[in-house]
Amino acid sequence: MRPLLALAAACALLVAAGAAAAEQAKNSTNKFRQREASDDMLAYPHLDEDALLKTKCPKHVELRWQTEVSSSIYATPLIADINSDGKLEVVVPSFVHYLEVLEGTDGDKLPGWPAFHQSNVHSSPLLYDIDKDGVREIALATYNGVVNFFRVSGYMMMDKLEVPRRKVRKDWYVGLNPDPVDRSHPDVNDSSIAKVATSNETPLIDQNKSGSMKGGEALKNSSEQHSAETKLNSTQVQENVQLPNNVNDTHSESISSVTTKAENTSQTHTQRRLLETADKSDDQTGSSETHESDSGAKAAATVENSEPLDEDADASFDLFRDPEDLPDEYNYDYDDYVDDRLWGDEDWKEQEHEKEEDYVSIDAHILSTPVIADIDKDGVQEMVIAVSYFFDHEYYRDSDHAKELEGIDMGKYVASSIVVFNLDTRQVKWAADLDLSTDAVNFRAHVFSSPTVVDLDGDGYLDILIGTAYGLFYVIDHRGKVRNKFPLEMAEIHAPVIAADINDDGKIEMVTTDSHGNVAAWTAEGEEIWEVHLKSLIPQRPTVGDVNGDGHTDVVVPTVSGNIYVLSGKDGSKIQPFPYRTHGRIMSPVLLLDMSKHGDNAKGLTLATTSFDGYLYLIEGSSGCADVVDIGETSYALSSLLF
Repeated sequence: MRPLLALAAACALLVAAGAAAAEQAKNSTNKFRQREASDDMLAYPHLDEDALLKTKCPKHVELRWQTEVSSSIYATPLIADINSDGKLEVVVPSFVHYLEVLEGTDGDKLPGWPAFHQSNVHSSPLLYDIDKDGVREIALATYNGVVNFFRVSGYMMMDKLEVPRRKVRKDWYVGLNPDPVDRSHPDVNDSSIAKVATSNETPLIDQNKSGSMKGGEALKNSSEQHSAETKLNSTQVQENVQLPNNVNDTHSESISSVTTKAENTSQTHTQRRLLETADKSDDQTGSSETHESDSGAKAAATVENSEPLDEDADASFDLFRDPEDLPDEYNYDYDDYVDDRLWGDEDWKEQEHEKEEDYVSIDAHILSTPVIADIDKDGVQEMVIAVSYFFDHEYYRDSDHAKELEGIDMGKYVASSIVVFNLDTRQVKWAADLDLSTDAVNFRAHVFSSPTVVDLDGDGYLDILIGTAYGLFYVIDHRGKVRNKFPLEMAEIHAPVIAADINDDGKIEMVTTDSHGNVAAWTAEGEEIWEVHLKSLIPQRPTVGDVNGDGHTDVVVPTVSGNIYVLSGKDGSKIQPFPYRTHGRIMSPVLLLDMSKHGDNAKGLTLATTSFDGYLYLIEGSSGCADVVDIGETSYALSSLLF
């Protein structure tokens, strides 16, 4: 009898163990990562311009002025009175080499501007009095890990913040799964894991191949994770722009899921300088994208058209710029302009790397806008910076630069951290290391979004919220410690995390979005409140407000599919009559405006955003009725258009 009881007990244990293993396997498959951005495979709707312009709810908004700057703009300009003259100026972070300041009234350039710097820019300008003279300077974080400060006269100060390199073990990846964060397979009793690990062995990077990173967005994503890639990367232009977002233009196959793909050029530094020239020609020729669905149907061409304009259309641009009146600061002899030998020290040069046998120091890059706040109540302002660490393959393609990394496989080192500077001492106060990956995996350790700082628990100290392209959402306290239950896992997070009372319960909630089209709301303790799948990559932060005037808070989400969703902050359900469909992808945040006139009984807010179809949309939150302004341009930043 006892042997039978023992056998029964053993069988029960085996069944229990099997159930536990099955549950663990189920939990190890992340629901957010299993979904796809399927709407990004669909064609955009046909653009009927006549019908679009015949609005039933005119907002009487017209184009006031338009000014050409030196290169593309991928970060939102700053609007402020920087020189205390009682008038607002627009501080524009051009992508290549120049910070520009325009008069808010007419778009004219302020005397002394633009100001030159050696780097590229993925972040917006900030105002801070770094030298304590009573006048705020303009702070600009650059791609190469340096925060420069400019006086209102356009003079670049000697004071600067330099993010130190991150040191990691040279062999950190040895013996690890090539993509240890990929949860598509359970870690228990899965015989395929060894085969996957073997087939995914990371090859050495061919330094003769390189993507080019512009606008902070050249992140590699496999076709299995981003079905959007087919449509989004169908456009061939002369810029490789990310959302948002990747930035590591370090891999020949690196293609952002939200950016276009550029042809490689033969010259390393010339490529980014040519962006300035390409932008000027694009202003006249435009650029466009044709989207094709599986059925073969093609959508109408939009402002992204690459076809040359006819003579009359080309001449229409003379209204905005006369070639004889172009600013002298942008005049150059083209042959000299593309000759690298004549640029001298005007291009960025990395400092010499520390040589250590067992460690590698990875170059620091800033791909988003920092935040200035007193996070620890010590009376001193801190600057919180989200930092990506990697070796720029375009830079190290130069043989002189490549000597610095002799014996190092650049593709093995991609990392991210939060770095906090004390703005009084201008020294690093602390740094919190986040992710570490190679360059050839599905989820790479870049961080494209700005930090969000907020007091989650009411203790008076500010917490730092950050999402990474590694797919992890962190909450870090004022001392640099990750809070309990974090990080949380999603797909690639490109947009900043939103912290607000979205369900009107008097408490702060957090909203995260990812590249697979997921939107999730969390409590301050990391418990999921609700989540919804919108089936399209979300490149920019959601916006929070009472859209339809019903007294309840809503969450507005822009998508690459061209849809603008309005979700209930209480449960994530879709608010009618949304989504509103534009005729091109949306790469800028949605601005909520109260455009009602005094005495009007109109309820709700107006949603303002730009689309890649070349229009500025003004959508009534209560009815979904839209007015449009034909701006004839694509835009990644909204504030430069709404003044």
